Amino acid sequence: MLKVKGTLMLASAEDVAAIQGMRLKNSEKSKMIRDHNGFRKLLIVLTKSRKLFALHTGDGRIVWSLLLNSLRQTEACENPTGINVYQWQVPHHHAMDENPSVLVVGRCRTGTDAPGIFSYVDTYTGQELKSFGLNHSVAQVIPLPLTDSTEQQLHLLIDANGQAHLYPRAPEAVAIFQNEFSNIYWYSVEADKGVIKGHGLKSNCDGEVADNYCFGTRETWSIVFPSESEKIISTVTRKSNEVVLVSGQIFS
Repeated sequence: MLKVKGTLMLASAEDVAAIQGMRLKNSEKSKMIRDHNGFRKLLIVLTKSRKLFALHTGDGRIVWSLLLNSLRQTEACENPTGINVYQWQVPHHHAMDENPSVLVVGRCRTGTDAPGIFSYVDTYTGQELKSFGLNHSVAQVIPLPLTDSTEQQLHLLIDANGQAHLYPRAPEAVAIFQNEFSNIYWYSVEADKGVIKGHGLKSNCDGEVADNYCFGTRETWSIVFPSESEKIISTVTRKSNEVVLVSGQIFS
């Protein structure tokens, strides 16, 4: 009704102010501007077909899409699959020089013992910046609340043998990580067995070749739900080291 009154030049001063407010609000929906997290108006989605989409949260349109080269089938990687997308770099202090980027983690096969795959993607342009295969498997990915001087977020990748691998693999990242070493904990869920476990870190991995970015892990606690009466459906937490909320079923 306000728009009709405005078109017919029948709007009062209050109506004109309301119309201008509506126009401003609608224009905000389509702006591609950065918020304090660096991801305003973009929703990054990884599909089962190994395609990455950036969706505009204002109007739902596809801003860009990308079939990741790192997840294409090759002789070395016969059945690549994507695991998830993680925030990698949000350059608050370098916003004029760099765009935010995400980390896409995948595997060369469906099992958790398969070699991992890394890919970095510019979230504004949809360009795959870098990709490479890992020399270890990926069973779990732990984003850490730590960043380096380039504002890259540190991640721990837990392999099928329970070892933790730090990324990015850089001396600065290790120094930052070591300062918080004793404060880093996470949990894992074996829903089919009804088990939730807490984990912490030990010293560097044992091996013939020293690896400053690999660490042993230890179990700190565990909870076993009786399989004859209870079943874990899902677990939820904002961060991997916070209190775990468990949703389940109790059988009569």
